[in-house]
Amino acid sequence: MKKNILLLILIAVVSSAFATKHNHIDENEIRYYKANPLDLAVQQQLREGSAWQTFLNNNPNWFVIFNENNKMPHRAFGEPITLTGNSTSEVLSFMSSTSFSLPNDLRLSSTIRNEKYINMNLTQFYNNLQVIDSKVYAKLSLDNRLLAFGLDIYNDIDISSIATISETSAMTAAQLNINYQVTDLHIQDELKILPVPNSGKFKYHLVYTVRFKTRIAEGPAHYICYVDAHDGTLLMRKNEVMYEAPPTGTATVSGDLYTTHPYNPSSVEKLKYLKAIDQSTNTTYYTDNNGDVVLPMNIGTQVRYKLEGDYANVETNGITADIFQNLAATNNIVFNNSNSTIQERTAYYAVNMIHDHLKIVFPTFTGLDIPIQTNIDHDETNTPGPDYCNANYKSWENSINFFPEGDGCNATANVVDVVYHEYGHAINSNRYGAFGMQNGGLNEGFADVWAFTLTQDPVLGIGFYQNNSTGFIRRYDQDRKVYPQDLVGEVHADGEIIAGAFWDTYLNLGNMNQMIDLFKYTCDG
Repeated sequence: MKKNILLLILIAVVSSAFATKHNHIDENEIRYYKANPLDLAVQQQLREGSAWQTFLNNNPNWFVIFNENNKMPHRAFGEPITLTGNSTSEVLSFMSSTSFSLPNDLRLSSTIRNEKYINMNLTQFYNNLQVIDSKVYAKLSLDNRLLAFGLDIYNDIDISSIATISETSAMTAAQLNINYQVTDLHIQDELKILPVPNSGKFKYHLVYTVRFKTRIAEGPAHYICYVDAHDGTLLMRKNEVMYEAPPTGTATVSGDLYTTHPYNPSSVEKLKYLKAIDQSTNTTYYTDNNGDVVLPMNIGTQVRYKLEGDYANVETNGITADIFQNLAATNNIVFNNSNSTIQERTAYYAVNMIHDHLKIVFPTFTGLDIPIQTNIDHDETNTPGPDYCNANYKSWENSINFFPEGDGCNATANVVDVVYHEYGHAINSNRYGAFGMQNGGLNEGFADVWAFTLTQDPVLGIGFYQNNSTGFIRRYDQDRKVYPQDLVGEVHADGEIIAGAFWDTYLNLGNMNQMIDLFKYTCDG
């Protein structure tokens, strides 16, 4: 099982968003590389080579999976090696002493420390230009022992660093064959180096990075593009949309909502972390974990209870549902169909449930301790008609978006699994730093893991379809997908391989908390 999980973490696939069809292909996307399964013969040849054998002579009981294009260890792991310290210089000093050559310009990009491990990542630069996809990775214990490393680096770059086409030409090339209106078109000032695998080696390109927004049939599209700065070739286009004073009054706030999906009865649940605003002073108070709030103001003061709180801002067409009520000694505030929609209430409830789950897994992570924008019955701009049967997370806006009832589908905000999944994308994006989780299959798989570790149910998305109480989006207890034979290059389908491995790990362990613990430390790696 450990070997299976290791293989899954090494899978390279691309993109994002909760879709209803596994055969969805964004025809605007262009890939510069299609990953292939490992070649066992090549792996064996590299393991028997002098570089790895020299390393083994000094560090026995180590294992390796090679990058077959640069002939370097993509992941090496084994018996811990004691270092003099855990700083960048001390790690690089050890790496330089091995039989593998390092490039001259390596810069620290991130260090993630938790209560067990230190995960260090360095990025390669060539003539002060970042080399895309480059990484020197080191995993250490807190007592300075090296547990694993990876060398996805490039020692044979020889390319001009001066662009020969203009930025205008690059932006034109990035929009090639785009049929919808383009907005927010811009180009990054810094050029970069893009290594493209080519017959067991790499071909290097000087590239512009261009971004723009448009749409596709399924909804919004936010593209990042790499354009060759020498000949104008569009090498990559990838969609990044993956949607204290003494108290004088108290209130309990609740709402009638779905805790699972529309085919189970709704129930009245307490609404935690919700805003209660003193209209006389504009002071904001928040309900606690039980939906209760102490309001230190005069009896009779008007209070606005708003379907917005510490971790969710729920809006329909830019409007947040609210209730105005004069304060009494005790107050029972109920959000129901007279003041809000059930999809608004369900989404608010679900966002707080998954945020609480996140804080149990990563208690010190604060990147999502904010009211995430939660758009209900969302209709994308520049759309010829209403949007149905979908939901998405937009990393640029840090928003989750749920489409209305129609075209055979229920309102997607009424299916808590969908809310959990889209919030899972937000976790992936925010926890992985400025560039988010670029691997689309990993992003989709991890988003499903966030959902089913909360529901503890292998079936996700029941209630998505109208007049179909047994229909679902994905399930992990039947027709299991296995690497590499089920790898198809579509992010939702490939994500099932990853999420399915974690579900089966839970079944094998018989303990969800142990599986979550494994998932937790995998995230940081």
